[in-house]
Amino acid sequence: MVTDKTIEFCAEHNYVYRVSSDIFPLITFDEANVSLEDLPNHDLIQDEFDNIENTIHRTGVRVSAHPSEFNVLASTNQKAVDKTITELNFYSSFFDRIGLEANYNNPMNLHVHNKNGTYSEIIDRFMQNFDRLDPNCRTRLVIENDDKVNCWNVRELIEHFNAATNIPITFDYLHHKCNPCDMNEQEAIESCYLTWKNYRPLFHYSESRPGNNPRAHNDYADTPFDAYGLEFDLDMELKMKDLAIEKYEEIIKGVVV
Repeated sequence: MVTDKTIEFCAEHNYVYRVSSDIFPLITFDEANVSLEDLPNHDLIQDEFDNIENTIHRTGVRVSAHPSEFNVLASTNQKAVDKTITELNFYSSFFDRIGLEANYNNPMNLHVHNKNGTYSEIIDRFMQNFDRLDPNCRTRLVIENDDKVNCWNVRELIEHFNAATNIPITFDYLHHKCNPCDMNEQEAIESCYLTWKNYRPLFHYSESRPGNNPRAHNDYADTPFDAYGLEFDLDMELKMKDLAIEKYEEIIKGVVV
């Protein structure tokens, strides 16, 4: 019910919708050993899936997912990889259940989150585990630039990762500021944009929370972002969510300065 109403809200305001990574907190927890079909109210859940599918088809809202940072396909920890595969496959199966296309129109966003080895070693490890994913998951997966220094910046993702895999690259404004490369913002955005080819990119915007950690996301945005003449969808990764978007829209209209 909440998800369906949220998608209706997004449709009314011309927003994209990101599925919460906590929407099914126990289904992918291996020690719980439970599936959707095991739940006593499974029929009601399936009815709600049907409602969500109808709402998405009627409104055309774009839906994405960003599984948590603990999902690392390039990890050297086999248990972590196995959990990642379970998690990603489940969320892709949920996308199927609500009628979403198995392509980059409905992307599942992930970080490489690993620098253990050479570029080719990390990418080979990633791709070996990527190939274990269900086909409908592989065709949705996109990769985002990291915010941690010495992790994967835009230049590395473009020249090494995308060149080897053809997987689209999600540009994150704040991450590029925290973990820059020799590309300026416009060059980085344009390079990531091209990796999406015939699909409309879905990028991320946020600003740093005041304090000692520039990677922490702020409640609201204070500065309009620059799209450099490109057209793409955007997830506003601000803590106050729709309230932050409303304030941002006021800022760019000149209502708030």
